[in-house]
Amino acid sequence: MARHLVSESRPVPTAAEWRAAMGAFPTGVTVVTSWAGDAPVGSTINAFCSVSLDPPMLLICLDLANPIRPAVEASGVFGVNFLAEENGQAAARHFAIDPETDRFAAYGYTAASGGAPWLDIAPVFVDCAVENILVAGDHIVVVGRGLRVEHTPEAQPLLYHRGRFPKLRSEP
Repeated sequence: MARHLVSESRPVPTAAEWRAAMGAFPTGVTVVTSWAGDAPVGSTINAFCSVSLDPPMLLICLDLANPIRPAVEASGVFGVNFLAEENGQAAARHFAIDPETDRFAAYGYTAASGGAPWLDIAPVFVDCAVENILVAGDHIVVVGRGLRVEHTPEAQPLLYHRGRFPKLRSEP
């Protein structure tokens, strides 16, 4: 296997090198939702992970320029909607488009009182309260406390790897 090494004369990887390396790690695809006043807002992200079981906590990373960032900070709540392989590609692309577009015009949702919007197509949803926000380079890291979780265990997750949505292979 050929390895591509960064030159020792360059101590920090370029953005392109970093993106290529990070793209080699397959991730799940989510839509993070929140509220801008009374209006639902959402954005596709894949920078997400579980942090703690007790108490239940997770983190998301949002680009400082992401239009959902001010809504998450102001409302103090966000939801993580896991997308499914079966029907999630269109939603992933839709929630990644121009922020001026009404992203919820094409997708239904529900919300518990005080909670974030849960997309009707999301087989897994985690409703969170913001616990902590850390600025990290050109992103913020938002740590959230899980308030509610909903899930459909049989759904296959939508994956993102090397700039595309690969299909999961069936077990033999």
